Amino acid sequence: MSEIDLIWGSGQHAFKFGLGQFRALQENVNRRRLAIGAPLVGPMDLVEQLRAKNLWPDDLRDILRLGLIGGGMTPRDAHIEMTQSFDDTPPLEHVKPALSVLLAGLVGPPSAAVPDDAKKKTMTKAAPSILP
Repeated sequence: MSEIDLIWGSGQHAFKFGLGQFRALQENVNRRRLAIGAPLVGPMDLVEQLRAKNLWPDDLRDILRLGLIGGGMTPRDAHIEMTQSFDDTPPLEHVKPALSVLLAGLVGPPSAAVPDDAKKKTMTKAAPSILP
């Protein structure tokens, strides 16, 4: 549940997905699905749908809007930002930022990830040698 700064819409914004944002997202996306009898989804389902570029536009919008609110923007300002930066644009334009926001909430921002070189060194040091 980490904050991430992205250049999106009208400029640079802080996005954060905490427990409150996950709960609101869950309620919003699944309310739409219940209304039409579609299967319910969780955050990892949304990640997979984002990766496949097969996400409902309102789900995509909710991820960004809730992330802005979690990052400190007022709900009113988040609504204005979404109206100006999302509503009249192609939805696929927003997949990458939404995926970044959702993943930062689930696993932390990209800068918090351990580089591959560091993982290899740690694994090499920790793994006992079976060779004489």
